[in-house]
Amino acid sequence: MKLLLFFIQYSLFTIQYSAAKPPNIVVILTDDHRADYLGCAGHPILKTPNIDQLAADGTYFNNAFVTTAACTPNRTCLLTGQYERKHGVTFGSASSLNEEAFAATYPMLLRKAGYYTGYIGKNHTPIGEAVDGQGLKLGKWAWNPEDAQRPLGGDKHGYNSGVMEQGFDYWYGNHNHTTFYPKWNHRIYHNALAETQIEILQEGTLQFFKPNPQFAGTKDFLKTKPADQPFCLLVNFNVPHGAGTSSMKLRPDDPELYRSTYRDQIDEMPMPSTYIAGADIKTPKIPKNVYNGEYIPTYDYVKNEADLRERLVRTCQTVTGVDRLVGALVAELKAQDLYENTIIVFTSDHGLQFGEHGLGGKVLLYEESLRIPLIIFDPRQPADQHAKKPGQLALTIDIAPTLLDLAGLSIHPEMQGRSLKPLLEGNKDAPWRKDFFAENMYMGQNYPRIEAVRGERYKYIRYFDKKKDKPHHIALTASIRGEQAIYEELYDLKEDPKETTNLATSPEHKHVFTRLRARCQTLVTEAKGNDDYPKTYRINPRKGR
Repeated sequence: MKLLLFFIQYSLFTIQYSAAKPPNIVVILTDDHRADYLGCAGHPILKTPNIDQLAADGTYFNNAFVTTAACTPNRTCLLTGQYERKHGVTFGSASSLNEEAFAATYPMLLRKAGYYTGYIGKNHTPIGEAVDGQGLKLGKWAWNPEDAQRPLGGDKHGYNSGVMEQGFDYWYGNHNHTTFYPKWNHRIYHNALAETQIEILQEGTLQFFKPNPQFAGTKDFLKTKPADQPFCLLVNFNVPHGAGTSSMKLRPDDPELYRSTYRDQIDEMPMPSTYIAGADIKTPKIPKNVYNGEYIPTYDYVKNEADLRERLVRTCQTVTGVDRLVGALVAELKAQDLYENTIIVFTSDHGLQFGEHGLGGKVLLYEESLRIPLIIFDPRQPADQHAKKPGQLALTIDIAPTLLDLAGLSIHPEMQGRSLKPLLEGNKDAPWRKDFFAENMYMGQNYPRIEAVRGERYKYIRYFDKKKDKPHHIALTASIRGEQAIYEELYDLKEDPKETTNLATSPEHKHVFTRLRARCQTLVTEAKGNDDYPKTYRINPRKGR
């Protein structure tokens, strides 16, 4: 009955939306972008004037986090408003959202309500049928030996099912990592004038607002935005992700930004206070029986300081490039008299370890991986509500319900996040979460399964035995059904914000440890929601869906 009433409401809105003039929506998503890498976050070198202006005119959530620090599952979290544990799309597992679950994502709900929808850039949310055993293994081949000759992205793989493309009115995206020079790697971008990733996506963004016959090569998806419809546009980058920045070649014909900017400050790039070069690691941060510390080559930049500084320069360059796209977008919105009714969200899919404790890459549930930038600009807010910095814990699963709420729509009953609208309105008395659940279900590339509780002061983390890794659909309930962690951590974030001292065995903190261990068990059960298989296709179709 709840679902029936929900869809009746959407149908009524579809008929009446023109009279209410709902807001337009633009969501800009970067990749592997730490919260501290923005000008408005206090970075001493990086310049992001356009993003900083969004923060000054909107709301800057300086306590924003992901609930899972991996691309595919968290991008699915953002679309669905659900924890990874509930939606079941786990990186490297061949799991894909089914069409019913895709229909309940915020852009599809907005489309049902009358919005014109567009998608630009990297897609890492598989939709539709997943071949038995065909998952991500080092980003290239299927896990199942029988499928070993079939490249990832076969005609029945969730990324390449066609469901995503058909779901949007305007499609200028790709299903693989978008390298810095993707033009000839991805057919859809061949019509672009630019060569570098950021400028190509900027072209696609600006063409969303005006016709250009040059973009007709993408068949029926690239249509001119109708003047009488509100729109929802998603712009998705693969920078400053390692796959994006590592492919930068410093060519003489590259834009000046990517050749020289920040290079005169390479020796001034802020290094992590807890940085440890690979050769200097005596005791691993995480025991080797949990995580052996081996990374894919893209993330193998923490071994020495020189490589890390080079990566940080490229990170700053690409973030500044994204900032310029934000400026171009705002200028186009103003030129078309759309700015005053367009909500802009700027965020990232997760953070990244920059050599803290000798660690690189994502997935791990330390602050560097969990914290993300999150800015929401709503031009309808009065001037006295600008430049707010709410300290409450905001999550990426909150974005979907927030956008539906701001559009005047009901929040889908299966969304687990909360609308941030009270915080956007400056309601300091609104009841809010005091902690949240975080997880990693990605079992590839030697990463461990992890669960955590991050509160306002303390963080509890627990790890499971990699030798007992399971198929992802079993792992979703393993800890709920009794699997025990083999390593645990507790950090006092007030006294130890860099997470250097594990208090799990501290007698003085036993009561905190015991409380958060129990709290973690409660939250993982709530995140799963029920014992049902999630709305994903099974790994093994023979067992049913």
